Amino acid sequence: FRHTCQFLVAVNNLRSIQEFFGEKMLQPQVILAVAFLSTVAIVLSILACVIDTNKDLPANWWPMFAVATYALAPFPIVILGKKEEASQLAYWSYFTTGWIVAVSFGLPCILAHSAVIAIGNCLISMTSSLVFYGTIVGLAWWQASEGGYGLY
Repeated sequence: FRHTCQFLVAVNNLRSIQEFFGEKMLQPQVILAVAFLSTVAIVLSILACVIDTNKDLPANWWPMFAVATYALAPFPIVILGKKEEASQLAYWSYFTTGWIVAVSFGLPCILAHSAVIAIGNCLISMTSSLVFYGTIVGLAWWQASEGGYGLY
C-alpha cells in the first residue's frame, strides 16, 4: 500500500511539473507506457541470453550486443541534427540511423545462422528489438498526432 501511495504522489508531481512547462511536456501516462515497454524490451533481451532454447547450444550473452544498437541508433540524428530542409547531412543521419536499426535485427540472424545462438534465442532477441523500436515509433507517431513535431 505504501508503494502505491508513493507512486500516486509521483504521478501527481509529474502533473504539477507538466503545468509548469505547459503543453510541450509528455503526459504521465505516456511516460509510464514508454518506460514499461522499454523495460519489457530489455527484459526480453536478457531472456534471449539466459534461456536455453536448444539442447545442443548453451545459452550465452551474444544476443546482448543488439542492446548496444538501442543506445547507438539515435546518435546520428542527435549529433548531425534534424533539418527541416533536405540536406546531405540530414540524409546521412537518417541513413546511418537506419543501418544501425537494421543491425539490431540482422545481428541475431547472423549469430543464429553461424550456430552461435539458437533460433529461439534469435527470435526472442528480434522480438525485443521490435518492441523497443515499436515503442519509439509509437511515441513519435503519438507526438505528431498531438500537434507536435515528433521526437526531435
